[in-house]
Amino acid sequence: MAKPKPSPIEEYLAGVSVDKRAALEKLCRTIRAAAPNAEECISYGLAAFRLNGRPLVAFGATANHCAFYPMNSTTVGVFQKQLAGFETSKGTIRFQADNPLPASLVRKLVEARIAENGGAVRQTRAPTKAAGNPAQGALKDVRSVLATLKGLSTARIREEMSSRYGIVTSNALGVSMSDMQQVAKRFGHNHPLALALWETGNYEARTVAALVADPERVTPALMDRWCRDFDNWAICDTVCFKLFDRAPHAFGKVARWAASRGEFQKRAAFALLACLALHDEHAGTKAFTHCLPLIEAAATDERNFVKKAVSWALRAIGGRNAELKSAAIALARRLSSAADPTSRWVGKDALRSL
Repeated sequence: MAKPKPSPIEEYLAGVSVDKRAALEKLCRTIRAAAPNAEECISYGLAAFRLNGRPLVAFGATANHCAFYPMNSTTVGVFQKQLAGFETSKGTIRFQADNPLPASLVRKLVEARIAENGGAVRQTRAPTKAAGNPAQGALKDVRSVLATLKGLSTARIREEMSSRYGIVTSNALGVSMSDMQQVAKRFGHNHPLALALWETGNYEARTVAALVADPERVTPALMDRWCRDFDNWAICDTVCFKLFDRAPHAFGKVARWAASRGEFQKRAAFALLACLALHDEHAGTKAFTHCLPLIEAAATDERNFVKKAVSWALRAIGGRNAELKSAAIALARRLSSAADPTSRWVGKDALRSL
C-alpha cells in the first residue's frame, strides 16, 4: 500500500536541521490545534497557514535561529510584553531551538490572527468530544452569561433604558451596569469569550464583552468591526471607556472614525479621544494638540450624540495639563463665536467646564 504523500509543511520540516526540527514540529502542532480549519501551504519559502483565503501565520528556520511570522505588521507590537526575552521585529519573532516560544503564547498569537482574519471564535477549534476545547468552553460560557443576564433583567430597567437614557432596546434585556460588571468579574480577561459574546448582538452581552476582552489582543480590524456595530451611545462609550482606550492602536482610530458617516461611528472617534485624554498617562501633549483640528471640523455636526462627544473630547483634553487647557479654551472660545449654531453650542458647552 502506497504511503500517504507528506503535506507541504512536513516536506518543509524534513529539510530542516535536526536541532531545529523538534522545536518547529512542536510549534506546528500548537498552530494546528489552535487553527484546525486553516490550510497548510508553503508561502515565500516558509511553512505557512491560510484561513479564509488569507495568510494566517508562518514559521521557518535559518542557520542561526527559528522564527514565527504573524503575517502582518501589528501583532508583534500588541504582544510586545509577552515577547520580552525574544528577538522581534515588525513582523518576525525569532527564537532558538532550545528556548522555543511557549505553546500558550503561540495559541494567543494564532487566536489573535484568526480574529483579525474574520474567523473569530467559531474558527478557533473544530468541534470535538475532547475535554478542554476552548471554542466549546467559550460557547458554553456564552450560554451561561446570557442565562445569568436574563435572570438579572427587569422590565423597569429595560423601559428606563429607552425612555430615560435613549438606549436602543430592540436587542436588550434590561440589566443594570453594576450587575453586568459583577458578571464580568467572574471571568476576568477572557478574549475568546468576549469575541463570542459580541457575536450575539445582545446589548448586555456586548457590554460584558467589552469588560472581559483583553486590550493587548484587540487588533485594528477588531476595533473597526466592533465600531461598525455600534447602534447606541451606551455601547459606544462603554467599549471606548473600558477597552479601546487601552488598546495599542487607539490614537490611529480617532482620525479614521472622525471621518465616518454613521452617528455612533463618528461619536466613537471623539468618545475614544475623550477616554484617551482621561486615561492614557503616557501620551504626550502633542498627541492631543494634533487632534484639536478634528474637534473643530466635527463641531458643525448637529447630530446630538456627535456634538456631545465632540464637547466631551474638548473638555477632557483641556483637563490634562495647563498647556492643553489653554489650547482647549482658545478653541472653545473660537467655536463659541462661530456663525454655525452647532459650533457655538460645542464651544459654550466646553467653556462652562473649562
